[in-house]
Amino acid sequence: MFTVPEAVLIISISAMLIAQVSKFFIDGLINKKLNESILISTGGMPSSHSALVTALFVSIGMFDYHNQGTLSIGFAISFVIALVVIHDSMGIRLEASKHAMELNIIKYRLNMIENIDIEEKKLKEKLGHKPKEVLVGILLGAFIGVIGFFIFK
Repeated sequence: MFTVPEAVLIISISAMLIAQVSKFFIDGLINKKLNESILISTGGMPSSHSALVTALFVSIGMFDYHNQGTLSIGFAISFVIALVVIHDSMGIRLEASKHAMELNIIKYRLNMIENIDIEEKKLKEKLGHKPKEVLVGILLGAFIGVIGFFIFK
């Protein structure tokens, strides 16, 4: 049998892995080819970070309430961390994605117009998430958190 912390870790990491594998297949359907690098990439549908942190606080909350009838400081901490991660993925990382796109355009134009040879690789553009990608990650994480609780309780 698993302890509650072990169960919470398994549930949370499972949510992240399920989201990441889902992202791989969704990208494959959209682009009509499978791209293995998606399995370890950031950005895209659904947000695996959002799924991870949502499954974390949902499963902690459910175990807390089931075992003690109240929520713990661990739930509060995981909830606050989830808010920070989710905000970061839609805010800072999404803005960084936009900056990378613009910088790649500038590099391309320098190469084409000015004949300046910039040998560096293209900057990674998929860093953050659109709100719907985060929402699907949150819903997936909550679902897996609830299902995981019932499996492990």
